Amino acid sequence: MTAADTITYRLATVDDVDTLASLRWAMESERHPELQADRDAYFAAARASIRGEIERGAQIGFLAESSGEAIACALLIWWPMLPNLTELHRARGYVSSVYTKPEYRRQGIARHLMENLMARAREMGMSRLILNASEMGRPLYLDLGFVPSRGLEWNAR
Repeated sequence: MTAADTITYRLATVDDVDTLASLRWAMESERHPELQADRDAYFAAARASIRGEIERGAQIGFLAESSGEAIACALLIWWPMLPNLTELHRARGYVSSVYTKPEYRRQGIARHLMENLMARAREMGMSRLILNASEMGRPLYLDLGFVPSRGLEWNAR
């Protein structure tokens, strides 16, 4: 990135599904270089998976761009929860697909995306966000106030 480059941030729209899929593909390819996958099949699955969810607002994408090119993203997947005795209106969120292209890392871009995502979650009344952190991302999330949780997980595979 040069000094003349400006990073802009915005919400993703349904027209950005392929952009989100492309950044997620890059993230997954970087995390699992040993795996071979069919890119066209992946994009078809991504389109089918998130297009409708973005349209109805159940998934909210956040994009960072430089010179009109998407360079980073984050995705908030959220759902309503049943009330409990102290909160009558509850929602939870899952943070996914936080990714910055390698040449743009360590410039605060992921932090900015996460701060935007967390502000939106607060506006929507979410009292809890969940995420699975990579080793690279863990320090950022801890610095933003995320803490290890007591959750359990079931994996059918």
